[in-house]
Amino acid sequence: MRKIFDSEVKILLLVITFIMLLHIPGYFLIKEGTAGILLYGFLVLLVFIAFLFGTVTGLYSSLIFIFIIGSGLVYLSLTHTSNPFSTTTFEMPLFLGYGFLLIIMVLIAGKIHDNITNLGKMNRRLVDENSQYVAVDVDTGFDNKHRMVIEVEMEMKRVKRYGGAFTLILLQMDHFEDFKKLYGEKETSHLLLSLGEAMLDVMRLTDRKFRYEQDRFALLLTHTDSKSVEIVYEKLVQRITTHQLLNNKYVTLSFRSGHIAYEQHSSIEDYQALFSQVESEMVFREL
Repeated sequence: MRKIFDSEVKILLLVITFIMLLHIPGYFLIKEGTAGILLYGFLVLLVFIAFLFGTVTGLYSSLIFIFIIGSGLVYLSLTHTSNPFSTTTFEMPLFLGYGFLLIIMVLIAGKIHDNITNLGKMNRRLVDENSQYVAVDVDTGFDNKHRMVIEVEMEMKRVKRYGGAFTLILLQMDHFEDFKKLYGEKETSHLLLSLGEAMLDVMRLTDRKFRYEQDRFALLLTHTDSKSVEIVYEKLVQRITTHQLLNNKYVTLSFRSGHIAYEQHSSIEDYQALFSQVESEMVFREL
């Protein structure tokens, strides 16, 4: 949080400096008639480009502009041709000062761009970090995906070291988005809460329950081999396939499911491989 505060102060100081400097060329250039007004307009445009796209783009654009306008002024002075932009003469020393100030302002605008970009990245990183520490899904009371990865990996290590088994069940609710559109947010929240309560009734205290996507749940059954899974499936079918709406009417729900029993001598070495194998089974098995 201290870094974010320091970055905000830095950006504020740069913006104040930028605004103050922006008035300086305007004061001198407007006196030069049409040419001065045009140059001031180009200055604002180039600074705006640096502000949007960063220092490098702003500097390239500014240097090209200075080269073109400077070459034109040099040509006019050598050929003694009158300035086509104004009835007054726009002298080279004034243009050199203009170019120097333009570069300074482009650098400041680019720095503001970089600081705002970094601040945005910092905020997104903090949001990601916070989401990892907020372990409980608000709608169901289940743990989230980050916690699921940690728990499954810990259970895999425990089984590899001490033996035994665990079973991971994945459930995907069919037509979840259609339900949400048809019945609305309030009814969807009620559905998720009901599913959470129903699954909790089926599980033991030592088991783990997760919601890892909007319409997907995972059940980690500790000390459970493949022989006991069908009993759990039967209880789930009884509890979650029929749902009572807030208006007391009933709807039938369908789920895709998959599971795997992980034992000490399993050839699966990591969480990703384990998870992928169970998800591939979900395509074919309907609860």
